[in-house]
Amino acid sequence: MNECDQSPPTDQATSKGACTPDPDLSIGYLLTTVRTRMLQEMDAALNPHGLTGAQFTILRRIAENSAHTAADLCRLLQYDTGSMTRMLDRLEEKGVIGRERCPDDRRVVNIKLTATGLKDYPQWREEVRGRLSDIFDALSNDEQLLLRSLLIRLIK
Repeated sequence: MNECDQSPPTDQATSKGACTPDPDLSIGYLLTTVRTRMLQEMDAALNPHGLTGAQFTILRRIAENSAHTAADLCRLLQYDTGSMTRMLDRLEEKGVIGRERCPDDRRVVNIKLTATGLKDYPQWREEVRGRLSDIFDALSNDEQLLLRSLLIRLIK
């Protein structure tokens, strides 16, 4: 492994082509690896509650009102409709979400947190935040702010 693979480029290695990074350390690979680690930590935090990180991600979108239907969730989270239906079935069986037809358009099925989901979601969110903050504690506050701003720039 060379110095370019191990740390951010120095002033001497910032020009294009100055480093030939290891393909296993590409930005996409690293982002995917961090996402996997985050889901593992979420799973560990939520396992005592009978939930997974993937299920929490769905609950979060519903709780934040950024998704109201299975179609919304599929678009936001890049799930196919069959997988999303199975995930929602499991969450409904656990009693944390409910589905109800829209009175104005019977083709639309709205998804909401149940009373249990509303009551328990804040605790789950705090437990997940605690586990995820452990990951990012490896970065200084300034590095975390920089990472956040860079990621927001990439999303837009």
